[in-house]
Amino acid sequence: MLLTLVAWLPQLRWLLPTAAMMGASPAYLTAVLLWRTVTLLLPRAAWRWGDDLLYSTYNRQCLFYFEKWTGTEILFYGDTDAVERRSKGENVLFISNHQCTVDWVMAEAVAQRRGSLGRVRYVLKTGIKYLPLYGWYLHLHGSFYIKRSGFQKNTLKTQLAKANKTKEPMWLIIYPEGTRLNPESMKLMKSSKDFSESQGIPAFKHLLHPRLRGFHTCIQGLQGSVESVFDVTIAYSGTKDYKTNQRIPAPSMQDFLMGKCKKVHIHISRIPIEQVPIEEEALKQWLIQKYQEKDKLLDEFYSAVSEDEAKFPGVGMSRPLSLVSLLPSTCLWAGALLSRTLREDRGASYCRLAAGLGVVGVVWMGLKR
Repeated sequence: MLLTLVAWLPQLRWLLPTAAMMGASPAYLTAVLLWRTVTLLLPRAAWRWGDDLLYSTYNRQCLFYFEKWTGTEILFYGDTDAVERRSKGENVLFISNHQCTVDWVMAEAVAQRRGSLGRVRYVLKTGIKYLPLYGWYLHLHGSFYIKRSGFQKNTLKTQLAKANKTKEPMWLIIYPEGTRLNPESMKLMKSSKDFSESQGIPAFKHLLHPRLRGFHTCIQGLQGSVESVFDVTIAYSGTKDYKTNQRIPAPSMQDFLMGKCKKVHIHISRIPIEQVPIEEEALKQWLIQKYQEKDKLLDEFYSAVSEDEAKFPGVGMSRPLSLVSLLPSTCLWAGALLSRTLREDRGASYCRLAAGLGVVGVVWMGLKR
């Protein structure tokens, strides 16, 4: 029994944060709905301000677990001043390579360092909207859903036009590859390679061929409101077997929360929107060029002879988030979870709901391995 308990202790490294984050979600969504009710007759800007504030506090809790709890070091390269300057007024279109669900957290880690965490919105595949509570809320918060296959341009165009018209604050995150790269999926890698070659483009070694339509629609739909494009390349430590010289899949959320990823390397290029072409063919060439540059960066990272030497060109700069910026939010939502749980009149029902959501979170993380 004791040996079994000892063997299970490492699992608490990810189970406890998952339970805390998912368990606090009913309290969070209750606060969102109350604020929505209060602001029904007020200008939309009032609703958006409060919702962005709530989103920021909840996700600072998440960043606490993914950075402080894990002890993972995040190193920044390229335009490192982009994470040193806090620019709350800047609307951004954020593009990145996509390897795992932790990519979402890394995008928010960059946004927090820019003082824009509450403004984060996503372009998501439609399957996410069926995730209990979260799928509905992400749409309410301002994210957009698109189909991975059978892309419906007019649907996304209409949603973007509405956001543009109302001058929504925006840190819009999109993954042009359309799905996560899995180096062990021969079918996925071959499909990407074949498509690149059919376009007369050398196949990417470390990326999937980027899809243009969603990105092009975002560039067109947000003209006049987005001020820059953040071109981001992410590499995780522990994603290469140096004995066999083979790539390994990027960490799952539970692996990350268990501290199995010691370092994350993030290369940032901040591009003023005026330098990004609007015309479709020109934008296609621009996007391909950017992904070729990403592939070159990743090739240098994975060409290292050891884990300690794996890095992007230049000096990686560590810009850790302060506990002062994260701990109050963590305590706030932990307190909300405990206060609702300990109430005699509603504690049992709240515990069942929180436990149910916790199970959903655990299962979902398990499926994302």
